[in-house]
Amino acid sequence: MKISRQIPYLLLWLTIPIGFGIIYPYIDHNPRYLGWLTAGLIIYVLFFSVVVHELFHGLAARFCGDYTAEDSGRLTFNPISHVSVVGTIFVPLALHLLHASMIFGWAKPVPFNPINLRHHPRDQVLLALSGPFSNFALSYIFFCLYIIIGTAYNHFFPESIIRLHLDIMSPIPIGDVPFGPLWFIIFQILSIGILINIVLGVFNLIPFPPLDGSWILKAVLPKKATVFFGKIQILGFILIILAVQFHLLDLFFFPAGIAIGLLHYVSVFFLG
Repeated sequence: MKISRQIPYLLLWLTIPIGFGIIYPYIDHNPRYLGWLTAGLIIYVLFFSVVVHELFHGLAARFCGDYTAEDSGRLTFNPISHVSVVGTIFVPLALHLLHASMIFGWAKPVPFNPINLRHHPRDQVLLALSGPFSNFALSYIFFCLYIIIGTAYNHFFPESIIRLHLDIMSPIPIGDVPFGPLWFIIFQILSIGILINIVLGVFNLIPFPPLDGSWILKAVLPKKATVFFGKIQILGFILIILAVQFHLLDLFFFPAGIAIGLLHYVSVFFLG
């Protein structure tokens, strides 16, 4: 992956928030429109996080000796390369129209050939862990930036204190301060990034195909069990969608709740 070729795509990702910032002053007085803008930011951060997730899978595969993802042009920040017509567009849209309790979707999985991996099952586990690791790393980066920028904000604008805000469906209240749209977009994106990446990382570690956790489980299970996993993998997304809608996976999200609570505790020390 040549960094120089990725610069236009990185600039695209950085330009999108500017558009949201331009719109913000015209709708900040209307809760309905502000909610739509917040939903747009959630989609933006979610898709960026998923792109990074898939990119790390491809980089891990390359590190382990498999160049399938690179040869397929998937080691890129280009969002179009990661769009799955079914998983990125049709399934989330259908769930939204059906008023599902949780909108669910996925990007186009990065291709890899397990035959090319140098060491089994170590490389298979490394490849599976790389995606969730990228999300936890992103969440940590977003959190650090929130604390640093939030500390500076509270210093310059003590009359409009900002605290860690992880209710991402609710727009962050920004007082009447200079460059209000800029602060709103920054803090909204950072808060969304913290929460979404924790949830994405934990969710993908669930040991059920085709999630990353199933590849880790298959690396340590007997061969007969891996054959069974292969048979149900085709129906995996359907079963996961049903399990999510009926809250059958809530137990797996318990670590995410602990992590979020810990971040709240740490943020109080810095932001008050």
